[in-house]
Amino acid sequence: MAPQVLYDLGRAWYATRLDPDYEPATAAEAQAIFAAHGLTSAFWSLTG
Repeated sequence: MAPQVLYDLGRAWYATRLDPDYEPATAAEAQAIFAAHGLTSAFWSLTG
């Protein structure tokens, strides 16, 4: 994984973690974050 992809993924993944009303991403939301960063192989699949 290229460093820029990892950086961008981390920014998207942790963007709202410090919000007082934070709620974890649903599986569908997490899958969308992965896909938005080109992480679409079976390794990144949350559906099994």
